[in-house]
Amino acid sequence: MPHTFHILPHIQVTNDFLVGKEVLDRLPLPILFVAPSRHIVWRNRYASWFSANRKTVRALLRQVVEKEEYQRLDPVVLSSGVNVTVESQPVRNLTGTVEGYLLWVSDNLSGLAGDFLQTGIAIAQDGQFVLVNYHARLLLGENIVGQRWNSVAWLPPWHVVIRRGQQSFFALTQEGFEIRIHTHYPWVIFEAVPQRLIEQDKISVQFASAMMHEVRNPLAALSGYVELALMQVGEGPAKEYLSRAMGEIDRLSRLTSDLMWLSRSQEIQKQWCLVSTLVDKAWSVIRTTTPETLQLQTRFSPEDRIYVDPDRFEQILINVFKNAAEAMPEGGRITVYVEQDDTWQYIRIHDNGPGIPDEVMRTLFLERRTTKQDGHGLGLFIIKQLVDAHHGRLDISSSRQDGTTVSIILPYPEPN
Repeated sequence: MPHTFHILPHIQVTNDFLVGKEVLDRLPLPILFVAPSRHIVWRNRYASWFSANRKTVRALLRQVVEKEEYQRLDPVVLSSGVNVTVESQPVRNLTGTVEGYLLWVSDNLSGLAGDFLQTGIAIAQDGQFVLVNYHARLLLGENIVGQRWNSVAWLPPWHVVIRRGQQSFFALTQEGFEIRIHTHYPWVIFEAVPQRLIEQDKISVQFASAMMHEVRNPLAALSGYVELALMQVGEGPAKEYLSRAMGEIDRLSRLTSDLMWLSRSQEIQKQWCLVSTLVDKAWSVIRTTTPETLQLQTRFSPEDRIYVDPDRFEQILINVFKNAAEAMPEGGRITVYVEQDDTWQYIRIHDNGPGIPDEVMRTLFLERRTTKQDGHGLGLFIIKQLVDAHHGRLDISSSRQDGTTVSIILPYPEPN
């Protein structure tokens, strides 16, 4: 029998084995799971808000196991000094035996749950917003709690966001914020990070890129010397060592190229371009380094066009194709789709590879991530920067069964 507990007056969570601890870990309020033996088995990332006073915690735990039903416990003091009410709900297994007790703070935590943060946080369930902090309200609307997700025109539609059985991630920009939307069914978590907070990363990229200009010339000379040495040595250990050195030089060359792309001006010169031309050019760049068993399929008309900067969009496709190819070293299939509606154009690149691990999906763009042994993690960052420059949206969804889909969602040009 499912058990329901209330986080806030307008938030209701049913413990029916769909709400896992990874979801509870992201809710911005303190949550504990306590065993019948009065030991804390698990705590979410905000549980540190509970007072560190051991006597207070012990008194709280003693109340929990005296009843095998929902109960409201005596107030406790959080580490901030605020008195809050704690509620407890038994969690039972399929035989009805109590496995433990879920404890959460039920007071209105609008101040504690994120209003003091510079980052906007919102949580949606069943297509409506159930928790929104101060900076998220600035973007979504002051009275957005309880409103439908689809009432915000610039957000991806709810039916697209809430993909069952898949981890998905959306990235876009809005009014000086970088928006990140994570799906952890049945919850959708909205984050808005002020772009000024990530300016330091941009400065460091520009500095590194300037250094790459100085590195390129000696790197090219080094490549030439190694290539000459390879031509003059016979088979043996020396040739193997030189081949490995050449591989490392190639890797450094790719890194310098990617960093220099990041340093370029993000000004976009859009025009109507044939999708087939852009795809063919990007595919030809990576085709020489991919296995013959890797196939490209297209699902669009030869006449389909998109409104983009051709050079920049070709770089987007090159990086998406590279990521897909490196995820499928034994070969596979990459499929490119083009769709459109009255407002947006959709370019979807799907691969049938192993998918992106969940732990990587949760931190996409939060940190520079790569799953390749010799990768530097800049490819996805470049894609994001260039999609933003087109005023578009980036949607990444992945599962072990279906592979990974990268969707680039572009606006139509404004009418003259």
